[in-house]
Amino acid sequence: MVARDSFMEVYRQRTYQLAAIIGAAGMAILLVWSSQIVTVFPQGGLFLDVDALTLSSMALAAVLMGITLPLHWFAWRRTRVVAPASGLGVVGTLFSVGSLSCCAPLLLPGVLSLLGFSGSALLAFNVRVHQLRLPLTALAIAFLLVSLWIGLRNVTRSCRLKA
Repeated sequence: MVARDSFMEVYRQRTYQLAAIIGAAGMAILLVWSSQIVTVFPQGGLFLDVDALTLSSMALAAVLMGITLPLHWFAWRRTRVVAPASGLGVVGTLFSVGSLSCCAPLLLPGVLSLLGFSGSALLAFNVRVHQLRLPLTALAIAFLLVSLWIGLRNVTRSCRLKA
């Protein structure tokens, strides 16, 4: 009951509704692009490499990210005025960033190339990580659910502080 009230407190405001929609749409675009589901050919045409499980898991991750980020934003804005920030806000942010593990085929090769890995080693690594996109997306969804729970706790706590 308290979580639902906290959720409704945040999404009563048009700013947070808009942030959730833009965040979910942006995340969906990022997920589709980074997971190499859509290939655009220079001569024209598209190739879609998607199945129902991949599409539904990416949609769920995008929606959860769109819902979670405005919750953290709301709690941060409310508590920075009322009380000093607590460590849970940092943990929530870390889980939100950690939920981007489904973008590992895009992020990890860039980090590894900075560390000096060769191009052929990176290509083999990228292919392997791309094959693991569903487990990585499941991990991302688990992180997002934890982040959502932390966000709801932070909003509930910030509402108690304000009252």
